[in-house]
Amino acid sequence: MTTAVIIVAAILLLAALLAFPEAKIGSKLMTVLSEGVPMVAFLVVFVTFMMTIICRYVLRFAIPWSYEVSILGYMYCMFFGSGIALKRDEHVVFSLLYDKLPPLGQLISKLVYNTALVVLICIVFTPCLNSLMASTMKTGILKMPYKVVFAPFLWMLFECAFRCLFYMKASVDEYKQAKNGKKEVAKA
Repeated sequence: MTTAVIIVAAILLLAALLAFPEAKIGSKLMTVLSEGVPMVAFLVVFVTFMMTIICRYVLRFAIPWSYEVSILGYMYCMFFGSGIALKRDEHVVFSLLYDKLPPLGQLISKLVYNTALVVLICIVFTPCLNSLMASTMKTGILKMPYKVVFAPFLWMLFECAFRCLFYMKASVDEYKQAKNGKKEVAKA
């Protein structure tokens, strides 16, 4: 129960920091979590992978924990890096129809997509948290509790939801500016 309270408190703190992006500590924390952690995690994956190759094929012995560390590093890279992909709009999209829509249609598409994503995240959050808190499993070699291993998944859900909300607001503002810009051009 105590672990659940700590995780929920940490998530609420992070959510509050996300709600006030202009706060300096929030932006620094977001930068560290969204960009710094994935960089370090990827570095861990790369170094572990290289150690495994050198030890197995040059020194002729295996490192039993290397596979597990690589998997954990990849997971942390993905969980912490997914929000920055949304922020930079660097995720995979199929925009064949979207690109052909007028600006109002594009705005509606963005709002529907992001609203659906936020609703789905809200639906799955509680079952994910309950499952995480109920887990007593540990990793095979490092014996890390799954509560620690998969805790960043909750961060990913929160960050993606808040990024979608901010993206929706930015889309509406962008549409209003474009619409006002066309009216000023028409008047001139």
